Amino acid sequence: MLFSLFWFLSDAPLTTRQLTVFAVATLICAVASIAILQAGQGSPEPERSGATDTHRQPPPVTSQVLAPSGEGTPRPRLSVSVVIPTYRGREYLVPCLDAVACQTRPADQVIVVDDASPDDTAQWVRDTYPWVDVVALPTNRKFAGAANAGIRASAGDIVVLLNNDTEAEPGWLAALVAPLEAEPEVGFCASKLLLFDRRDHLHAAGDGYTIGGIPVNRGAFTKDDGRFDAEPWVFGACAAASAYRRELLAETGGFDEWLVSYLEDIDLSWRAQLLGYRCRFVPEARVYHHVSATGGQVRPSYWCGRNFLLVLARDMPAPLLRRHWRAIASSQGRIVRDAVRHWRGQAARARLRGVLAGMWHLPGAIAQRRALHTGSAIDMEALDRLLDRA
Repeated sequence: MLFSLFWFLSDAPLTTRQLTVFAVATLICAVASIAILQAGQGSPEPERSGATDTHRQPPPVTSQVLAPSGEGTPRPRLSVSVVIPTYRGREYLVPCLDAVACQTRPADQVIVVDDASPDDTAQWVRDTYPWVDVVALPTNRKFAGAANAGIRASAGDIVVLLNNDTEAEPGWLAALVAPLEAEPEVGFCASKLLLFDRRDHLHAAGDGYTIGGIPVNRGAFTKDDGRFDAEPWVFGACAAASAYRRELLAETGGFDEWLVSYLEDIDLSWRAQLLGYRCRFVPEARVYHHVSATGGQVRPSYWCGRNFLLVLARDMPAPLLRRHWRAIASSQGRIVRDAVRHWRGQAARARLRGVLAGMWHLPGAIAQRRALHTGSAIDMEALDRLLDRA
């Protein structure tokens, strides 16, 4: 195993024998880690006495009472901050910000977080869109760090995350925040993301997570025929266009910068679900997305390989790990096997390096489990029903 690690880190070619050893060792370590998690987690917390709902109702913002004071009384309008992280994405910001400016329900605050772009993006936004607040980071902190910086600078009761390579329909924001204003049990909302160049095809109808530990964009690259519109409750929200109650972000701590890039939104969805916050898919909130227009191809493979393993190891509750361990072993083994099969490609090799990095950081992920899961009163059956069986 160490021999394979040395060769992968040095970029030297691997023999078939070394690749086979690597694949087998990786699968064994993954299964062993799951067994350690099952044993170390202990018995799940007993369900709290008197709990009548599968998810707890988040507390209302003190200054904004969500419940009506009487029949027919309208609910107060919650304030909304839109946070747009950007890095070398100036060309995409024009349609993005123009669309935000044309919303039927205007945002109370719009923040662009420039993640240390090498050009003059920050000043250009200030000059071109003076109504936008600009946060200019001195160093590049990737998506999680940039998003958190924007969240800290925001003032809204609802914080909306929006990618810079998107274009929202005029009614998007009104539709997206409506469930948060009307339904106290909703903690965060997912937009309907469609492909920018094929606008009748989905990028994501909310985020899903399989019983095998694989994150998915629901309906990705399929024709938008409305099949997902009837499922209001989903596992999570793709952060390319999502809305969160401020108290959810405060209680979870926002996006985990330890993950650096990719799966930060899946991890946040896990932590929000474990705290009892529910996610609503809003098909009327339509956004067109270029999909990784300002990212690369090889680096995402590395971070996905790393973070697939870390999110699974840290976030999935022990009862679900025990229940679905066969699917987990099969899915994770298939990922490694497919990467090994195509190891001559840069993306596959980056994926394998990411898996190795994930294994290296497993002790840290396991150490964080107890604090994350202790005291959770979530109904495991309700949570399990949100997981995809594919």
